Amino acid sequence: MSNPNIRDKDILLVIALSCPVIYITTSLVFTNSQLPTLLVVFLGCNMFSRTKYFTSFVQKLEPQVSKLLENDFIPTIFNGPGSGSLSGVINTDGSTHAGNPNHAQYESLSETSKIELISAVKSLQAYSANSKRSNERHKKLFKMMTWRQQKLCEDVGYVKRLSKIDQAVNKNQTFMTEIANHAIDKYGLSYQDFEILKDSKNSKNNSSSSNYRVVEALGHFVRDWTKEGELELKFLMDNIKTELDRIIPSDQRGKTCVVIPGSGLGRIAHDIANLGKESGSQFASVQAVEYSGLMNVCNSFMYNTYQSADRKGSDLEIFPYIHSSSNIVKSSSQFRSSKIDRSISKPANLQINHDDFRYFEVPDSSKYENVVVLSVFFVDTAENLIEYLDAIKNITCNKNVKRGYWINLGPLKYGSAAQAELTAEELCKVRLAMGWNDLRYVNTIEDDSDEANNSLVGYITDTKSMWQGYYGLSMWTSERKENNS
Repeated sequence: MSNPNIRDKDILLVIALSCPVIYITTSLVFTNSQLPTLLVVFLGCNMFSRTKYFTSFVQKLEPQVSKLLENDFIPTIFNGPGSGSLSGVINTDGSTHAGNPNHAQYESLSETSKIELISAVKSLQAYSANSKRSNERHKKLFKMMTWRQQKLCEDVGYVKRLSKIDQAVNKNQTFMTEIANHAIDKYGLSYQDFEILKDSKNSKNNSSSSNYRVVEALGHFVRDWTKEGELELKFLMDNIKTELDRIIPSDQRGKTCVVIPGSGLGRIAHDIANLGKESGSQFASVQAVEYSGLMNVCNSFMYNTYQSADRKGSDLEIFPYIHSSSNIVKSSSQFRSSKIDRSISKPANLQINHDDFRYFEVPDSSKYENVVVLSVFFVDTAENLIEYLDAIKNITCNKNVKRGYWINLGPLKYGSAAQAELTAEELCKVRLAMGWNDLRYVNTIEDDSDEANNSLVGYITDTKSMWQGYYGLSMWTSERKENNS
């Protein structure tokens, strides 16, 4: 047991005096044996590890070790659909991807989208290593406690819980690998495509390159594609359906395109595309637009027809709550799993776009008389909010569109780099100045009407945690002033 009153110099003195004595004594007993050396090394290292010198050394060394452990998890040989393996074939004309027509989809992406996609694949494949590295840090910090303190924690199951986290990480990695393999197959990726990340700026300055985003994606899977996630979406979907019915009669849906920026993992876009399916009054087109390569890949994965043999016909199980040990009542809640239904199919009128919404244009826009932009938990993600508003105006107000509408639901939780952080009241005035007329405007925390009866809405919230995140919403349905001209 370590004693905080013993100084590091005293420990070093004990090591210097005792180790030679122990070595000489044991050598007399165990002649021609390595045991004396091993014993001295063990005792010396054990005692030295309890000094502040050692702690300081480890803390300085950890960043360098973490860098060395960052590996590029890139598969090797292309083995057909679902394998997630790379061809890396180079043709005589210098081109690559022989026999893989899927690579045309990758080539059609912008430079930024390519970086996002490749970063997403690498982050998904590195999830286990990164998550275990974080868990290993907790184990190391635990070892800094005294033996008595460690024993108290160990007796109540803390050490076992840390080990169990690693086991759950392994199970999550199986899921992450399937998503990465899907992306590799969908875009026909090869080794050459990963060269785009050689520039250090490309490898770090994007929304898909961190393990935090991969962990966050697990929460999005729960929100969008599990039964427990329906609780967060119900209030949103009820309001969206009501407002769509208000502005677009069922007989006009066949002439209407709905654009959903920041579509994430795509559940809202999926449900909007299926509206009116039974009655034959679906929207002509639903355009889901997502900038993040990681979110986009996870969304398209939900419609992936290929499933590995051990997964076929079964739901996918994930463990989304293992990455934090704060605010937990019972360990069982940390290790509870969520099941993702893979029986869904992609609606024919739904198109998933990996694109920057600021520059997005509706494909074949001349086919639609009405365009509706549906923004859900989106506008506050902007660095330049007015750029978002300009993009929405451009999509809903051009020579081909007869009627343009904008439905919004979400908070105003701006990021750290927001260039303008408008209040809901200020944003309302800006809409008016930009040619919008509000048909409905509700701030749920101030409105006592029935339509705002659920004033706070959760967002990727663990309902069994002592800390939970809920938001009041600013909701509006607006039409372009040109609609009546």
